[in-house]
Amino acid sequence: MASISSAFLQRSLTLRHMRLLLAVEELRQVGRVATALSISQPAVSKALAEIESGIGVPLFDRTPRGMLPTAHGVCLLRYAHLMTNEITRAVDELTGIEQGIAAAVAIGATLGAGTGYLLSTALLQGRQQLPELVVTVTEGTRESLLRQLRTGRLDLVVGAAGDSVVPPDLDCMPLYIDAPTIVCGTRHPMAAKRPRWADMLSEAWVLPPRDTRVRAALEALFRRVGSTRPKVLAETLSLDLVLDLLTQGSALAVLPQHLSRRLATAGQVRMLDVDTPGLVMPVSVFSPAGAPASTAVETFKHCLIAAAALR
Repeated sequence: MASISSAFLQRSLTLRHMRLLLAVEELRQVGRVATALSISQPAVSKALAEIESGIGVPLFDRTPRGMLPTAHGVCLLRYAHLMTNEITRAVDELTGIEQGIAAAVAIGATLGAGTGYLLSTALLQGRQQLPELVVTVTEGTRESLLRQLRTGRLDLVVGAAGDSVVPPDLDCMPLYIDAPTIVCGTRHPMAAKRPRWADMLSEAWVLPPRDTRVRAALEALFRRVGSTRPKVLAETLSLDLVLDLLTQGSALAVLPQHLSRRLATAGQVRMLDVDTPGLVMPVSVFSPAGAPASTAVETFKHCLIAAAALR
C-alpha cells in the first residue's frame, strides 16, 4: 500500500506545483507543458518527479496516448482545480472591492429549466439587500454545472433536480415543482381548439435532448397515451430555435410552465389545454455541502427560496 506524505502535502506543495499538474492533465505531453509554461522539458520532468516523490505515489501513467492521471492523480487534480479557481475568485473579489463591487455570485442555470423568472426576481430582491450585488449566470447541462460547482467555478446551481440521490458532497434545496406545458405557434391548427392526444401524436414535435429529465418524463407520457415514438422534428434546448419553429406553425413543443405563460401573454405561443399526467420537473438549488459561503451567496440563496415561494 502506498505511503502518502502528509508533511509534503501540507508544507511543501505549492500553487506552482498545482498549476503544473493541471497543465499536464490538459496537455498530456512534457513538451507541450514546457511550451505552455515557458520552461524547459527537463524542468517539467524534474518538477513532476519531485511532486510524485514528495507525495509518495505516481500521479500520472505514461501511455501511448500521453500522460494520464492515476487514481491518486485524479484525486489531487480535483483539489488543484478547487485551489486555482478559489485563487481566481479571490482575485475577482479583491478587484471588485477595489472597484466598489464587493458582492459577486456565480450561478449555474440548467438549460431548459425555465428559471429566468426565478433568477431575475431573486436578483432584484438581492440588490435591495446588497446594492453592490453582481450576479454572473452560466447556462449548461446539469452534469456540467455540478462539475463546475464542485471545482469552485460556481457558487450555486439552479435547475432540474433529477431523479438520482443527491451526492454527499452537495446540498440540495427543493424550490418548486414545475409542470411543463405543451405549446404550439399561434398559427398552428391546434391553437384554436382543445386537441386530443390522438391528433397530437401525429404532429411533429420539438423535444428536449434524450439525456434530460423532462425528455424521460415526456417519453413515459407518450407511452401512456398510446405512442412509443413521437415524430421528432428537432431535439434542442435552444429557446430561439423552439420559438422559430413554433412561429412557422410546424410543430408542437414542451416548455416550462412559467415560461409558457409569459410567451402566451406576449402572443408568441398558445398553451394547449390537454392533460399531461406525470409530466413534472422538480427544480432545486445546489451548493457545496459543508463549505463556507460568502454573505452575498447566502443572501442570493435565500432570495431564490423567497422568489420560488412567490411563483
